[in-house]
Amino acid sequence: MLAFTLAAAFVALAHAQSAPDWKLVPKACATQCGKTIEASYLCDNQYKDKDRTAVYGCFCEAYPSDAADCGTCLTSNNAGALAALLNSTKTDCETQSKACTFACDFPTCDSEDIKCQCEATYLGNIYNCASCNTAANNTGTRLDDFDALRKSCAAQNYTGADQNFSTFGNAPTGTASYAAPELTATGGGEAATGSFPAATDKAAQTGASESTAAPSASASGSASGAFAVAAPAALVALVAGVATLL
Repeated sequence: MLAFTLAAAFVALAHAQSAPDWKLVPKACATQCGKTIEASYLCDNQYKDKDRTAVYGCFCEAYPSDAADCGTCLTSNNAGALAALLNSTKTDCETQSKACTFACDFPTCDSEDIKCQCEATYLGNIYNCASCNTAANNTGTRLDDFDALRKSCAAQNYTGADQNFSTFGNAPTGTASYAAPELTATGGGEAATGSFPAATDKAAQTGASESTAAPSASASGSASGAFAVAAPAALVALVAGVATLL
């Protein structure tokens, strides 16, 4: 049987970030940090049951317009560590977004689970990841890989391939009904000196698409960035360069 691997080519980041926790914002910064608190609060509520990378991706997509002023207020109110985290997200959000970290953050199917790989939701996730990588000219899964996967699924009569796919992001919902939460923090403690855990230690590798060999899919189905599907032999030409005989 022939299987081909579609890879997002993930590499470890030395300084991965996370979304600031609104609960640590001092009461004195309620006004200056209003938009930051809103983004943190809505994203945490919407994605906390998924994973922390999704929460951070949402925060980056809804990046608060008052982040700079909020950081200044945090520093002035004994929340220097939280301020440093917030200040660092501006550059890091741009880096992670271009690397397609968020677009490619989803659980992968087992490399031998063809049914899972050909479900509409999974194909939609791969399309979203591939679209991001193609637009950013990243190494990894691109739209031609997605097309090969989709054709393979269709050739094996999986109806998940018969869908119209579109890109999507992690923008927060609930903005219309948002009510600012009550702040109780006063600075100090974790906000002042804490070491905040990274939302993710992986990001899709950027660079020329031909520069990196594709890794194999993880049997655990975790978000490794490697996507595989069993394919008929007729698709060998479509997946030249990333095909592996099993």
